[in-house]
Amino acid sequence: MKNVFDVEICEIKDVFKDKDIEKVIHEMLSPVILYTGIPNKEVKDVIDRCIFLAKNYKSLSEYEKNAHDIIKSFHIEREISHKLEKRAQMIYNQIKPHVIGKSILDLGCGDGMVGEFLRRDRFSVVISDIYKHPNTSKSDLEFKTLHPKKNIPFDDNSFDTTLVLTVFHHSVNPIKTLTEAHRVTKPGGRVIVIESVYDVDGKELSENEKNNINNYLSLNKDQQITANIFFDHFYNRIIHYNQDPEMKVSVPFNFNTPEGWRKLFETNGFKQENVIHLGVDRPLVPEYHTLHILRTEK
Repeated sequence: MKNVFDVEICEIKDVFKDKDIEKVIHEMLSPVILYTGIPNKEVKDVIDRCIFLAKNYKSLSEYEKNAHDIIKSFHIEREISHKLEKRAQMIYNQIKPHVIGKSILDLGCGDGMVGEFLRRDRFSVVISDIYKHPNTSKSDLEFKTLHPKKNIPFDDNSFDTTLVLTVFHHSVNPIKTLTEAHRVTKPGGRVIVIESVYDVDGKELSENEKNNINNYLSLNKDQQITANIFFDHFYNRIIHYNQDPEMKVSVPFNFNTPEGWRKLFETNGFKQENVIHLGVDRPLVPEYHTLHILRTEK
């Protein structure tokens, strides 16, 4: 199978055919499991059991449920909820210096927490996604449902800043999502993108940040995207498992390189003003992230 950028995407079980990747996954998954609140003495066993399931499943849905049940048995729901709020605060801190104007669209908002932080800072925020996360019902923010085969439900030139935060690689048609973000953002407005990327060497990071992920950086381009496939699936389909097929997070693995994203942005009406390497910055999902600051040209 190939993603929309013509990159080969393997099955989850095939990730482990490469022993170097398996070793890195073991190493990087350990702090993830510990961060969920599972006791340190149980972490290795949880990882071993989950990876055994990943290698030997008969159906992907079976693996997702059984691996989630292992994690769920430790009753970590409250801990995960707290950690997700901390994650949203971190993302807010990353994007806040780059927001312009007062009208903000969070396109693909997930749980809506980033939008809520912006609202508290007196921005006018609209949040939108293809399904309504239960957490968004706790907020006063306006929510609009997105339909994958339709234009997003906003007029042209509606927003000063549009946020597209770890969304494109989940979109079945990221180029369409990108052009819609361009359409609804005002001329000269800003689109702020965070994406999970590969083909990185960490040279933009501090020595400490780089040393913390030397195992991932030691992988070649193809190995990095394979590791991304596993971690993206694990976070979205195991940790955030949902038995309702309509509520499962889309995982088409439409990853790109930082340079690949820049070229795509600049051929679709944007000028990339800056790119910031965030590195592996999120404890629950150890993927390498870049922050792209785009100016809308019309």
